[in-house]
Amino acid sequence: MKKLLLFGAILFLGGCEIYVFEEPHVDDRNLFIGTYHVDEYSQVTEQSYTYSMTIQKSCCNSREIKINNFYGVGISVRAIVNDNRLTIPLQLVNGYEIDGTGKMLYDKLVLTYIVRDLNGGPVFTDFVEANGWFY
Repeated sequence: MKKLLLFGAILFLGGCEIYVFEEPHVDDRNLFIGTYHVDEYSQVTEQSYTYSMTIQKSCCNSREIKINNFYGVGISVRAIVNDNRLTIPLQLVNGYEIDGTGKMLYDKLVLTYIVRDLNGGPVFTDFVEANGWFY
């Protein structure tokens, strides 16, 4: 009897097909790629600035993006993307030390960052909030 049950179980399992469904890989960076109209507010100077900025995928890191014309001064900084958030790691670019965070909030890019201008004279540290909308 045990042999018959074992044979029946093997026969039953042998007739089953197993399907494995995998979620398609989604590149989180796609959410950020494009050209933005940016409204930026400096907490230090208490002034607002407007400029264009573009974001593109990094060539070499699957979680990294490149932000061009960052701070409206023509520099490119790198950021790491995780879901709808980004981290701008501390970096020195053309005399500007940059550090910050951001997120995509519906169709608006929200950035908060610190910029230290080390380009001669006294060091100027700016605390910035910026909002960007796709063109």
